[in-house]
Amino acid sequence: MNEYLTNLEKYAREYKIPVVLPNTREYLCNLCKTKQPKNILEIGMAIGFSASCMLDSCDANITCLEVSKPNILRAVETFSALGFSPRVEIIEGDCIKTLPTLLGREYDLIFLDGPKTQYVDMIDMILPLLSKDGIWVSDNVLFRGMVRDGAPISEPRFVRTARLLEDFLEKLESNPSLSTQVLHTGDGLSVVQYKR
Repeated sequence: MNEYLTNLEKYAREYKIPVVLPNTREYLCNLCKTKQPKNILEIGMAIGFSASCMLDSCDANITCLEVSKPNILRAVETFSALGFSPRVEIIEGDCIKTLPTLLGREYDLIFLDGPKTQYVDMIDMILPLLSKDGIWVSDNVLFRGMVRDGAPISEPRFVRTARLLEDFLEKLESNPSLSTQVLHTGDGLSVVQYKR
């Protein structure tokens, strides 16, 4: 990881901006290096850290969905500093509203790291965007061990989130056209592909 991204990660941790954990970053970078996707979709860009890590690992173009204007401004600065701007499209707005505008496009890699309580609602919006050989990775699906790992739910406000993430995983796993793995990488990743 280059110095700019190392400093950006430190900045995010210092100011409590959610960015991917180191294990998740490594997984995404390795995936990009081995699969060499051409088109990536990231849902929940934050300040552009994970998008930049992926772009640094392959020659893809990326479409990023993000609702926060301050995050977008920082991400634009990051992409510019790293020379990635020509390969990036940013769509501002709530992902539940912006995802349907992408219908008709196809992505080789989709990374979902948006609002966890909306994951289950996005399944039917994301699947039509996934290419037949594409990979869809979702972050934080084990939610600090509160989903499937038996960790106690630490705060009442997390009860709904944990239940909806479990619903999300169950819906993916019960879909006969999908192959779904749940990995204990970072805060838990689900990895989805169409069955061949």
